[in-house]
Amino acid sequence: MSVGGPGVRPAHRCGDVLRTAPGVFCQKGFTAPVGIYFQLFRHRRFAGLCSGQIVSLIGDAFFPIIVVVAAAKAGTPAETIGAVFAARFIALGGVVLFSGALLDRFDPVRAAVAADSTRVVALAALAFLWDGRLDAVVVAVAVLVGLCEAVSEPALLVIAPRVLDETGRTAGTGPTEAAVPADDTEDAEVTAAYGLLEGLRNVSGMVGPTLAAAVVAGLGSSAGAVLAAATFGLSAGATRWAGAHLVAGSRSGVPAQKPDPTQDEPQTSRSDGDGPGEPEPSLLRSALRGLTVLWRIPWLRSVQLLAVVHVVFAVGPWMVALPVFLVERDHSATLYGFVLGAFAIGNAVGALVGGRIGGPRRGLYALALLALYGLTVLAPVASGSLVLLTAAFVAGGIGQQAFDVAKMTGLRRDVPEELHGRAFSADFFFSFASLPLGQLLGAALLRFADPRTIMLWGGALVLVSTAAVTLRADVRRFSSAQAGASVPAVPTPLVER
Repeated sequence: MSVGGPGVRPAHRCGDVLRTAPGVFCQKGFTAPVGIYFQLFRHRRFAGLCSGQIVSLIGDAFFPIIVVVAAAKAGTPAETIGAVFAARFIALGGVVLFSGALLDRFDPVRAAVAADSTRVVALAALAFLWDGRLDAVVVAVAVLVGLCEAVSEPALLVIAPRVLDETGRTAGTGPTEAAVPADDTEDAEVTAAYGLLEGLRNVSGMVGPTLAAAVVAGLGSSAGAVLAAATFGLSAGATRWAGAHLVAGSRSGVPAQKPDPTQDEPQTSRSDGDGPGEPEPSLLRSALRGLTVLWRIPWLRSVQLLAVVHVVFAVGPWMVALPVFLVERDHSATLYGFVLGAFAIGNAVGALVGGRIGGPRRGLYALALLALYGLTVLAPVASGSLVLLTAAFVAGGIGQQAFDVAKMTGLRRDVPEELHGRAFSADFFFSFASLPLGQLLGAALLRFADPRTIMLWGGALVLVSTAAVTLRADVRRFSSAQAGASVPAVPTPLVER
């Protein structure tokens, strides 16, 4: 698999390759036009996987709407409704690291199908057993939904590239395409696949709540729960069909022959259960390796630290300060909802943009786009123009999502396959766990500083820290390989051969 070298051989001009092989990297950093997204749907099983995800993501939107509407009709206090959502996210954050270990230890397709099937049962119980009052039924459903999300989120990132691996590539069918390195074509398709999946996620996230509100308002909470259960049933069927060939050849455990990059000692001296004839390591120890592998790869460590710094010290405080700032400037709540909608639109576009980033400077381009988020944070302070605010929030959404997609592709490239589940779960955990801390910090800062100061600080921090991390060459590549390398290069500190 390619790790960041130029995807076009010197004998080819970039424009020629773009016209003949839309799945490969352009040396300027962005791949060919968005036609590759349509080509991905020619893979029947990948298209089936995407279709299942679209309906399940819409189903995700139903649960909070159902709870809010039904509880409001029953006169349930807002604090109690908040406790239900807290139970969901505590369950999600509390087990996501362990779910990654399970995905690496067992089959991710079966895990994803089991998660969807569990939500079918849980939402069916909500439809027929819940009377609108907050009781053990809805709390139990909230916990189950959170647990299932902790499995399905990283499972999708593990399954999607494997489905493409088994269904063939878009390049390599013509005489000019045959000259394109296969690893670069694979890397381009995986990047585009992640961009497409994230784009569908964002679009479904915008459509889902509106559809859920209309169904619940017109037909009632029970009908909404039944429909949500049906979406997860369809998703389970689509995922099982898309990954049927993967299940047939799935492994029952982690291969002992592959090196574990979280260990420094030679393979023959290990006693953690991964050697031949040794017992499996504990689930806790296995889960912690997801955190370790991100830490032990230098560019991933830098990017993860950057993300945590942004979320805790800039994004979280800004999310708290923004509505206060708008209210103090006599803006309506409509403006707040409008700019958040603009940001969501930017997210959907940014996923597709991120899916086209490639080349030896992919990290530099991704970080340049991420810097746009700093301008989003500063925009409400700098201007009151609705047009400029909208443009800034769209740009920030594009930059944030494009960065995430490029980072996911780099993570998959540099982390050994037997650790993919744990690595994606750990990546999700870093962002998930740090956001509440950032929001708590923002609430505390409002006691000592005005919202304008908090937003200025946050925007400056995003811009400066993003620029600083580009000083590392491997971060600019989003790869541990040297520039121009054509084969994966695991960093030497990770494993002793």
